[in-house]
Amino acid sequence: MTQPEPQPEQQFLDLTEGDPGLAKLLQASLTRLRDGVAGDDLQEMARDVLAGHGDLRQIAANDAYGGELLDRYHRFRDWEQNLDPDERQRLTEQATELAADLGTGTGAAGPGGTPPAS
Repeated sequence: MTQPEPQPEQQFLDLTEGDPGLAKLLQASLTRLRDGVAGDDLQEMARDVLAGHGDLRQIAANDAYGGELLDRYHRFRDWEQNLDPDERQRLTEQATELAADLGTGTGAAGPGGTPPAS
């Protein structure tokens, strides 16, 4: 008997260690990829993941998509390393605010959007 396909929402929670805010960001990122912002290959991959036809970890390790994902990662790292310090600070603050708004454990508000204890 084969196992049922994983539900995308549960897969995103599993990948983000149960963090609903990060899971939401992951789903939003995959939706952008599905819309074609990074080319046809990643569009196809995102479409499959969002439809529940595959596990993101397995797909990312696949030769058909792994190289494309790695290439995009290297482009990001190059961009990030060349950021002006003021721009890096602005983007860091913006990401921290977004994470806090989503209730992730990575924002200034702490886990679940709860302010840290004083």
